[in-house]
Amino acid sequence: MGKQIKKYSCVALTFVALSIFSPRFAGEYTNSFKVKVSAEDGVGESLKNDPVEAFNNAVDQAMKVGTSLGESELVGRSEARDFVLESTWVTQEAHLQVTDVQVLNYRFSRPAGEPLRVNMNVSMQMDYVDLPKFMEDYEKTITGATYRSMAVPGWGQLYNRQYTTSFLYGVGFWTFYVLFVQAAKAAKTSDDLSTASLNFQLPALILWSFNVSEAATSRYMGRQGLENLRQAYRLDARYEYVPLTERGVKFDFVLFQCSFGGGFSCHL
Repeated sequence: MGKQIKKYSCVALTFVALSIFSPRFAGEYTNSFKVKVSAEDGVGESLKNDPVEAFNNAVDQAMKVGTSLGESELVGRSEARDFVLESTWVTQEAHLQVTDVQVLNYRFSRPAGEPLRVNMNVSMQMDYVDLPKFMEDYEKTITGATYRSMAVPGWGQLYNRQYTTSFLYGVGFWTFYVLFVQAAKAAKTSDDLSTASLNFQLPALILWSFNVSEAATSRYMGRQGLENLRQAYRLDARYEYVPLTERGVKFDFVLFQCSFGGGFSCHL
């Protein structure tokens, strides 16, 4: 029996290692979009009548305009996606940056009495912090992951976005559980039932216990990493991130209303 417990424990520890040593990176919380700068805004000049200098100046000007358009786009998107981002945070801390620049076309000209000029149409890809996804994970709790895993093995890992581990825990637990039920139904003696419990119920319980502890541990470690990212982004959710719709679930009764999401409350 001791050898079997050790074997099942090794299997469960393998499940734990798969999830605990799967860290989250800042790249998971970035997104991108494209902006276009027209020829009227992408303008560069050269007092030395140097075409290379004029071209580079036009690119620099287009990037400045594109960054400004990107900041406005990000603020506008936040309102369209059911939350509000403060424009000052977007400008200073959203890590909005140009990651790809494509000059679609350009045209040189030299008006009489003026320096060499170039007008260009530019397409840019902008990367930025995907704040809704970040805040959704940041606000997840250890108790939320623990209770979910206690109720349904693998649910806590799904809550933590550990999809592979969630699948493994779920399949492993329910496989042993179904095998135990079938063996228990087919058991004719107490020895048969004990054998079924040892071979199938025990590993199911071991997987269940490791599933609960791993979900809580992973959520704790994930929260620590997200807190480091929050500090790196210099984000104060009370001010820079404001949801437009109340989160949670509400139940309306004849005489009173109960809601939970940001805490449980009832009022008339």
